[in-house]
Amino acid sequence: MARFKFKLDGLLKLREFKENQLKVELGKLLQEIEETKSIILQLNIDLDEGYDAHSKVLYSGPGVKMLQFFPEYFQGKREDIKNKENLIHALNKKMEAKREELALARGEVKIVENLKEKKMIQFTKEKNKKDMEKIEDQLSMTRSSERNNI
Repeated sequence: MARFKFKLDGLLKLREFKENQLKVELGKLLQEIEETKSIILQLNIDLDEGYDAHSKVLYSGPGVKMLQFFPEYFQGKREDIKNKENLIHALNKKMEAKREELALARGEVKIVENLKEKKMIQFTKEKNKKDMEKIEDQLSMTRSSERNNI
């Protein structure tokens, strides 16, 4: 007898591909968020080091020109940190949108998988029914031939 063939296998593969693609995109967003958090951490460390250097120059005395540099440096670092935090916020919004999209894609895949499973069960039942009918036919033929031989 013929093997089970699901007519919507192409659609299932396409939807699974879309789901996997969304997972990869979500992973890239997570990676970008983590990298940005790492950059913010480094900027905070740089800012702390700048404050320490500012204190040393302030207490050492003769670095007046150096003291003029520090306010701009601090302001630049704070702006960088603020920009990176805004980027993280935007990436989090994108990530939430991707999660919703992934949930929809997963639902579409699940629908087709459930349909495939139902069709497989139906195919198996029909196959078993036909096999039982063949067995019963053979049994009845064997019994009738035995009766004729007696």
